[in-house]
Amino acid sequence: MEFYLQEKIGNPELFTGRKKELTFLMNWVDKIKLRLSKSMAIISRRKTGKTALLQRLFNILFQNNTVIPFYYEIREKQYNLIDFSINYFFTFIYQYLAYKLKEKKYLSYIEIGSFENASNLAKKGGFDFIHTYIQNVERLSKEKTELVWDAVREAPRTIAAFYDEGILQIIDEFQLINKMIYRDNDMKQCINNMAGSYLHTSEYKHAPMLVAGSWIGWLMSDLRSMLPGRFIYKFFENMPENEAIEMVYKYSQIEEISVAEETAYQIAKISEGNPFYISSIFYSMCPEKDLAFENGVLKTLDFETRNKMGIIRATWMEYIMYALSEVNDNNAKNIVLYLCNNRNRQVSRKELKEKLNLKMNESNLEKKLQSLVNADIIEQGDSNYYYQGVQDNIFDKVFRSKYEDDIKEFNPKDIIKEYQEMLTSWKTKYYEIRGKYSYAKGLFSEYAIIDNLRARAYKNTKFYNKITNNTPDDFQFVKYKTVWSYTASPIEQNELQVDIFARADDSEYSIIGEVKNREVAKFSIDEAKNFFEKANYLIKKEKIIKYLLIVFSISGFTDNSIDFFIKNNIAWSGNEEWLNFNKS
Repeated sequence: MEFYLQEKIGNPELFTGRKKELTFLMNWVDKIKLRLSKSMAIISRRKTGKTALLQRLFNILFQNNTVIPFYYEIREKQYNLIDFSINYFFTFIYQYLAYKLKEKKYLSYIEIGSFENASNLAKKGGFDFIHTYIQNVERLSKEKTELVWDAVREAPRTIAAFYDEGILQIIDEFQLINKMIYRDNDMKQCINNMAGSYLHTSEYKHAPMLVAGSWIGWLMSDLRSMLPGRFIYKFFENMPENEAIEMVYKYSQIEEISVAEETAYQIAKISEGNPFYISSIFYSMCPEKDLAFENGVLKTLDFETRNKMGIIRATWMEYIMYALSEVNDNNAKNIVLYLCNNRNRQVSRKELKEKLNLKMNESNLEKKLQSLVNADIIEQGDSNYYYQGVQDNIFDKVFRSKYEDDIKEFNPKDIIKEYQEMLTSWKTKYYEIRGKYSYAKGLFSEYAIIDNLRARAYKNTKFYNKITNNTPDDFQFVKYKTVWSYTASPIEQNELQVDIFARADDSEYSIIGEVKNREVAKFSIDEAKNFFEKANYLIKKEKIIKYLLIVFSISGFTDNSIDFFIKNNIAWSGNEEWLNFNKS
């Protein structure tokens, strides 16, 4: 797919999985066309990939030609109301015109555009109503009237209604809207009820809102108090195990950092499917980082947890210090520490008062605890009487290591020991599931072959040709533009999944591959036909000019499948040398 909005994730290939979430959102978007979709809030813990998901959704919709996407991120930057309104308006207008006029370059005008330029583009494109709307917003902004925000906020749903179309308003970091907008240039009069201005706007189903934020408690509090009944809530979890393992392999391949089968599984498990943890482990500055070995993973985790240069530690500490300052209570740290040390169970207010000798009444203690819940550094129990530490393998260790001097008889080696016990347990578990389920073996096989195609095959094309049957006489492995598995966009009706797609220049052979790593059943004629059908769909969809189809099966092939390969010029291999990876 083509990418219009630059995604924060960087290399688009790093985006992994989220098939369930994207499918859900695409079904919800489809109902916008029928005026059936109510505004929605994505509820998810910090650093779980919400922004990556929202930006990918924008790029999918931008080329879908059904619902027009509008994406806006509220930044941690103080604005006066007029400047914020103008920035918000330009973002919408230039995204809208880029979509309608199919001019990607207009997205670059958002930061440097002007009322005159936007007005001229609208008039040139035949959008007279938008041309008039832009002039009205310019007039209001010059008059320095707060009515400009009303006009700007209503622009997406008003324009959608005029042209009888659907617009999706995606607003990221929505919780900041009550913290960063001021009435005056001196930034002294914060508008702490800005979210409430959407009370009317969010009800329109031809231009519903999709909002997300980094603080669950904070976002939920604003929505419930200022926008009651206006949003439905969709809770997003961390990635499932198979997607987390795939992400580990992707980072390993793209960042050229070796992993082994068992360490890939260990990283996926210790991260609990959190994309931030996985990326931080690969980007870590740990001098002893060697992710191909368990001890190297352990040292990297310890560095990321306790060293000031650790990406995970630095990010969490910025978050924790801000949260504690917001709560503004001397007992907050001790409460969080106690819950961290007892995070496997729910703790009552009575126990906290007694164990921590808290000198406050029940009402004040409940308010303090609720503030910590809103700050996302503790969790609510089954009722307002019970509380629990954050259920996260890494967060509580970062917190404990930061305040280790406050914990009697705390030994930093306890954290290393805990990590060691987890890794050992998951290593054992990995070999159990590897024997039962094929997906772990399949993912490893795909990764190993991809790694060879990316880094080695073009350097030793004679050898890899030798271990692959039925390649054309003029075939050469080359240095491919991209190499990874291929999944069709959720907007496609065909749920296409191809194990390997190595894209070459038009003059060279691109490779489309199928991988089966199972011990008994041979690759069958039905599987061959199914792969051939998928490959031809991909070829047409991606406009591939020159290509070679290859099937890899460790258990071999049926005779009629090989006949099918020969008839249709498909190459095949069962040679285990394709599974030797990360070797020069």
